[in-house]
Amino acid sequence: YPYILNDPKLKGTLKSFFGAGLDRPDDPFFSHFIRWRGTSRLKTFFSPSFKAKLGDYDCWDDLRGQLPRQFGTWDYLAKAQYLEMSLFLSNYLLSSQGDRVAMAHSLEIRLPYLDYRLIQLMGTVRAPDKIAGLNEKTLLKKALADVLPPSVVKRDKHPYRAPIKQSLINGRSAHMFSPSALEECGVFDQGKVPKLLSKLERTEHASEFDSMALTGILSTQTVYEHFVRSFDSVDLPEVAVDLLVDRRVNKNHPED
Repeated sequence: YPYILNDPKLKGTLKSFFGAGLDRPDDPFFSHFIRWRGTSRLKTFFSPSFKAKLGDYDCWDDLRGQLPRQFGTWDYLAKAQYLEMSLFLSNYLLSSQGDRVAMAHSLEIRLPYLDYRLIQLMGTVRAPDKIAGLNEKTLLKKALADVLPPSVVKRDKHPYRAPIKQSLINGRSAHMFSPSALEECGVFDQGKVPKLLSKLERTEHASEFDSMALTGILSTQTVYEHFVRSFDSVDLPEVAVDLLVDRRVNKNHPED
């Protein structure tokens, strides 16, 4: 994000922020250390009882044990891509920003850049040909250079930001942050959450960390409200199965 360099306030923190983890380049999570370190700070909002339940559990160690055996032999970009696709793309992006939105309107979307043939092709491309330094989407830009105007091809990357504070802090969500709701759910500290809300109310532009904290807290409280506290379970009558029909066909012996 080149625009960061134009902000005097951010220049001072640039080195310390992006320098985190540079002393551990062989760590399997090297590419995601900055993002995950920032997210892990949200644990400061956990209640003492919830922290006690977590004990010494370390999700980083848990994930290390799930990595493919050949993971250590991959280059840096391949490692980053694997983590991004298996954790972020499939579990979050395609779900919350793709399928859920589309299915809510009875649509089934097709994402051209996720076509399996394109994925297979890009799997044969060397890492330096995918990203040239900080210049991402190198091959895509070259392929479309004669189709799109230079202002689009050479445009700097810029993130889109949702109005988190304005969207989530309102009358409809206020009861989720009440002391009784926080106590019943038991995940978040009843003293720290009100301080966060008070800070957000006094601030015009919420920081990235505060926005993430607000989203995580409200999401968790909402899940508890709808699927634990107010979940309407239905007792179905037991059904005894006394007949099983297997219509599968054995390709080697169709007569079976």
